[in-house]
Amino acid sequence: MEAHPSSAVAAPALARLRATNTFMAIALLLMLGQLSWQQMRISSLKADLEQSHRELTNKVEKLANDKVQSHREEVVAAVAYVDELYRSADGLQRPGGLYSADAKTVDAEAIGTWILDVYLRARIEGKSDAEARQSIANAIKGSDEWRRKHQGR
Repeated sequence: MEAHPSSAVAAPALARLRATNTFMAIALLLMLGQLSWQQMRISSLKADLEQSHRELTNKVEKLANDKVQSHREEVVAAVAYVDELYRSADGLQRPGGLYSADAKTVDAEAIGTWILDVYLRARIEGKSDAEARQSIANAIKGSDEWRRKHQGR
């Protein structure tokens, strides 16, 4: 019995197909391995970045705390300066200064604004204590309340 002619042709084609499938399977496994390695590397880098961010945040907080503590007297004096500006005829003309007798409370918003937002920012930018205080005075004189109380001038 004679072999079927199409079988003779099919055998080399089948061998090539098996070789191609084997090659593609190996290539796919290599790509999956590379993908897994890249994913592990990315996860590691993200963890390193988060750790660095936490360390930086802690260092910044410590430096800020040290800076404020080393300049505590200046900050206290700056609050007293704002209180005086609030009382003065050239300031906001509030008899209680930063203290509101009606509300029986300290104007915490004023301290936050003038000390934290204006004074400390100016000091961080390298301005002197006097320049930072002048920044507060300029900002207060630019406020609506100051303009209302000094319209006739």
